Amino acid sequence: MSEESKIYDVCIVGAGFSGLVLAIKLSRAGLMVCLVELNRIVGRKILSTGNGRCNFTNSRQGSKYYYSNHNLDFLQDKNNELREFLRVIGVIERDLDGYFYPITNQAKTVRDSLENEIYNLNIPLFLDNRVTDIKKKDMFCVTTNRTEIIAKNVAVCSGGLSAASLGSSKIGYKIARKFQMNVTALAPALVGAKSNDIALKNLAGVRVLGKVSYRDVCCEGEIQFTKDGISGYPVMCISRYIGLDELSKKLSNLSLDFVPYMSDDELSFELQARFTRNPKQNIIAALTGITNEKVVEEVVSYARIYADTTVDRLDEEDKNNLIHYFKNFPFSINGTKGFDSSQVTAGGVDLENIDLDTMESKCCNGLYFAGEVLDVDGICGGYNLTWAYYSADVLAQGIIKRFT
Repeated sequence: MSEESKIYDVCIVGAGFSGLVLAIKLSRAGLMVCLVELNRIVGRKILSTGNGRCNFTNSRQGSKYYYSNHNLDFLQDKNNELREFLRVIGVIERDLDGYFYPITNQAKTVRDSLENEIYNLNIPLFLDNRVTDIKKKDMFCVTTNRTEIIAKNVAVCSGGLSAASLGSSKIGYKIARKFQMNVTALAPALVGAKSNDIALKNLAGVRVLGKVSYRDVCCEGEIQFTKDGISGYPVMCISRYIGLDELSKKLSNLSLDFVPYMSDDELSFELQARFTRNPKQNIIAALTGITNEKVVEEVVSYARIYADTTVDRLDEEDKNNLIHYFKNFPFSINGTKGFDSSQVTAGGVDLENIDLDTMESKCCNGLYFAGEVLDVDGICGGYNLTWAYYSADVLAQGIIKRFT
């Protein structure tokens, strides 16, 4: 019997992290499954995670690390389960302050280990097959550009719109809509922001610790200025909000705190002590060490103080301006750098349409969803792969119970 003529228990659309995990768990339980993947290799996007090092999970877990239009209190901590799952297939972990990586420091190790297990379990792979449609009568018929596959159940693990060069696809959203499911607004997440702010003339190339605020969200970490924008951990963690506001044409400026380790009052005390100690020192020299020197120069410029001004000539307004711009530096943005540069998609298949105990569609029996295609996205730090594992594991348990 050819692979195409078989009737599978589950056809999994997408062989990314969630699809591979799901296939392995279902196959180990004795179910006949297949994977349909538009790329010529499985897990292609895994290779780019963690800047090629694959930070696959984090010891810090909880709904506060994830975003969705739906309440996320249902999330459980599967960090240890994920680590054990990967360890069994050969991924030895390295713990860097709660951030877990493969000991090889290579994302390829994770991808290859998952692929090896797929081959060990003899799971049929339909590679270089782009799904074009899914229909359901008594069973599901999954149509690709090359073949048709019949299955009792379909699990959509097709990912989102991010990283088009790695094979992103809209098919998951199209399938959801076809079966009367809602898809929330989609925006790039974990991505840098574009800007033509005048400050980039001096700050391009600078990396500095700070806190980035956008509307009522903020994040702290290393800020990176480029010739055409701003990035780094704190920007990426809040970029989903920038992306969603860009869609609705409601963009706001960023506010940058270059001295997050001090309150306004503490910074005021620090400046007064420095100015009192060396009253004839010029302002730039007096501020050495508070933050990056180019940032100091920019703050002084924004405070409308000449760089050669000695500190004994500063008045209270000058000092207040310095504190203000160190703690609330305005930075204009034009939006995100787009889906192609993003690591994950914000928004997706609405969780209101999903049975969160099984990941099955409430609108179509036998149709399941897992991973990035759903309306859940995490901050930087291994959270999106953890969600991919979590949703795949819940889905696997749901289907296995149906067959037992």
